Amino acid sequence: MKCPREIKELLKVLYNLSPSETEVMYYLCNNEARASDIGKELGKDRSTVQRYLSKLRSTGLVERESVVEDGKKGRFYVYTVKDKEELKQKIKDRLDTWKGEKLKVLEDI
Repeated sequence: MKCPREIKELLKVLYNLSPSETEVMYYLCNNEARASDIGKELGKDRSTVQRYLSKLRSTGLVERESVVEDGKKGRFYVYTVKDKEELKQKIKDRLDTWKGEKLKVLEDI
């Protein structure tokens, strides 16, 4: 499912996310996935997806969980948006703050 243009525009303004970063976040709204799986699904290199995920985690929009595979020694990370309603509220709060700041700028004109 493709991320709607309006969501891309909103997240660009509020979080300075690129369209590709927004696609990754939108994908994670409906899936838990490793960076390599996200890359395969979206046609992106794993290292590129890792950069996107790092930025998304720094904004608090995406979470990461360390997982150990049964019978294996190594660990890997699974990325997700745990609570969509919480995510929506976080974006709404950010939008309200942004709107207030911009209205204040207009008052100063």
